[in-house]
Amino acid sequence: MKSRVSSIRELLKRGYEVLKNREIESYALDAQLLLGKVLNKDRLFMLINGDYKVPEKETEEYYKYLKLREDKMPVKYILGHCEFMGIDFIVKPGVLIPRPDTETLVEQALIQIKHNNFHNICDVCCGTGIIGISIAKLIEGMNVKCCDISSTACEVTAENIRRFSLEEKVQVVKSNLMEYYIQNEVKFHMIVSNPPYIKESSIPTLMEDVKNYEPREALSGGKDGLEFYRKITKESLRVLESNGIIMFEIGYDQRESVSDILAQNGFKNIMCIKDLAGKDRVIKGVL
Repeated sequence: MKSRVSSIRELLKRGYEVLKNREIESYALDAQLLLGKVLNKDRLFMLINGDYKVPEKETEEYYKYLKLREDKMPVKYILGHCEFMGIDFIVKPGVLIPRPDTETLVEQALIQIKHNNFHNICDVCCGTGIIGISIAKLIEGMNVKCCDISSTACEVTAENIRRFSLEEKVQVVKSNLMEYYIQNEVKFHMIVSNPPYIKESSIPTLMEDVKNYEPREALSGGKDGLEFYRKITKESLRVLESNGIIMFEIGYDQRESVSDILAQNGFKNIMCIKDLAGKDRVIKGVL
């Protein structure tokens, strides 16, 4: 490790080299974000203060983070947070990292909630809680229940609920899908879910960042990728109010399959909404 005091410019240059050699496309941004975390400074500060001298302790910490990223740990895990819907969420290893694709699901849910004057919402397989918490943060008068089978996911969701002081509007429970709500006869106007939907056989083909670090149980949707759509749809019949709505995030090639699952379970007015990239992303059905 270098013992002399290095400048921001030197440290970024070294970070770019290290990450570029590992074929990390976002090498420049990642190096800037990691150094920014150490210095508690934004990217603009670093880009216009290249001569700023970084103390040895911070330099060592930066190299430690750089090594994690070099080993393909997702940068969001190293940073400990991630922006979603313009909101800064806590993220930790053991919980799926929020994707911009999921914003389409939240945006469509917000439209339906306002249009139908819904209040009671359930976020199934909540992960970090981004869907339910975003809804509660962006619309007044919400009563949102989040659930996940993962203890880590429930802990991170609880942290995010506290982070935004939403304890009155959002609660999280550990539950195998909606088992807890079925047992306690809780009813909802809407169920929203971004369940695991990748085919088991496809997981080895994912990027190293994803397959080596993100929780497999949050990725795998079973042999055909549809296991959780079937289970959640079936369970929803016991917790959805009449004329309630279910909304799923789906993989780009799952529109027909998930639409069929909803139709077979008595849902009507089934429609698919595309994301900003023009890919099928959200399926909606009315009970």
